[in-house]
Amino acid sequence: MDNKKLAFLLKLFVVILAVLGLVFFGLCIPSLLHQLILFYHRTLNEELPLQLLSVTAAVILYIALILFWRICTRIGRNRSFCHENAEGLRWICKLALFDTALCLICCLYALFLNILHPVLMLGGLGIMALGGLIAVAAYTLAYLVTIAEQIQTENELMV
Repeated sequence: MDNKKLAFLLKLFVVILAVLGLVFFGLCIPSLLHQLILFYHRTLNEELPLQLLSVTAAVILYIALILFWRICTRIGRNRSFCHENAEGLRWICKLALFDTALCLICCLYALFLNILHPVLMLGGLGIMALGGLIAVAAYTLAYLVTIAEQIQTENELMV
């Protein structure tokens, strides 16, 4: 598989994730949070922080997707092992960790309101685990891209 085809497939993956994120953060999460607040007889003022945390998580997701899109563009231009890709992956790592922390804050706030259903707690733990895995994978890839860039530079200097 050549770089252009790989970049195309990765960009297609980004588009699919963006659409799924729009459905998830635009429809599912707001409806679920509103139903929880109504079910537990809470006020709408108690719902607002949860909705704001959800919007913040969505913004972080789309920033990470934009960074990954840029990485895919550089891969398509045969610049897989460059400093910009390593930096982009490091930023994705930081964003994943921040998003994981936001999920923890959201779960703690729901626990404080006494609306943290066990299924939601398990879902939150799953999302936090996924965020941690994405952060570790992104940081590892950033490290490997940096090493590959150094090797590529050394090889270019020898030739």
